[in-house]
Amino acid sequence: MTLKLLIDTAHNKVLFAESGKDFIDFMFSLLLLPLGSIIKVVTPQNMLGSIGKLYQSVDNINEAYLIANLDKSTLLQPTVSSLTGASPLLLSSAENGAASVEGFVKGVVTYMITDDLEVTPMSAISSITLITRFSIKKDVRLEEKMVVIGMEEGIALLAASLQSATTLTDVFLNSSTKKTVDSQSNVEEIVEPNV
Repeated sequence: MTLKLLIDTAHNKVLFAESGKDFIDFMFSLLLLPLGSIIKVVTPQNMLGSIGKLYQSVDNINEAYLIANLDKSTLLQPTVSSLTGASPLLLSSAENGAASVEGFVKGVVTYMITDDLEVTPMSAISSITLITRFSIKKDVRLEEKMVVIGMEEGIALLAASLQSATTLTDVFLNSSTKKTVDSQSNVEEIVEPNV
């Protein structure tokens, strides 16, 4: 999977990321872990980190963006049985009621995910509003960067979401090494931190 980041390089911060179905399905599938039940008990507002915001995104997303017949309670109130016979990343088509589509969200939509993991359908207005909100700071310099999401990054995203409200920044800008795809040449490179 790849994820397109919009970074404020002046402040070393991810403003938001743009992604398709695969990454959002992966992030939503994290709630199939027993965390979903824990968040419900603890309440999203009292959760340390960004996972509470991800939980609220599922709760708030309009069902028009979800696969037909998918019940939000599968993500919001998971049971052990919801993990049996299915990958935690993708539900089988028999379980989600769709004929040939798997996952949680529709694939024809591009999604925006903020640094604190709030997921919304992407629109020009929402992007401009978010950029404007961050442009209050002086010397904002924007850069677009593609990052590769593999197993290591997936685990890092899960860990950071439990500890931080700046999950994307922590994983893709503040880790010791980052796998990236140069947005101009599409060549994979390893970016080492400045020492």
